[in-house]
Amino acid sequence: MHAGEHSSAILLVDDDESIRKLVREYLERAGYSVITASDGALGLALFEQNRGKIALLLTDVAMPNMDGVDLADRVLELERTLPILFMSAAANADRGNGCIAKPFRGSELLARVTAALHCGPLSS
Repeated sequence: MHAGEHSSAILLVDDDESIRKLVREYLERAGYSVITASDGALGLALFEQNRGKIALLLTDVAMPNMDGVDLADRVLELERTLPILFMSAAANADRGNGCIAKPFRGSELLARVTAALHCGPLSS
């Protein structure tokens, strides 16, 4: 795939800069546009600014200022059908499209992102 193949963007929110860079690289190589934020509060502001462009929220669970679960709740108040995929090394968020455990392989991340974008939320 080539960059720009996907018309909408993924909002990537993680307080760890090295994880943001790595995940962004995986996603961009797969052709996704990526908007990044370093915490939930900034993620929410970027979601509000880019609401029509964002197709998926990919967020860490534990972050300063606003955690990923609170961010997801706020985003879903604005866009209730937006797919959400959590990432975490310790916590688990059994909501939306579930939680991918850190560390993960790029192929696993891309498979989960593709499933979230094409299949919608997992059944409860």
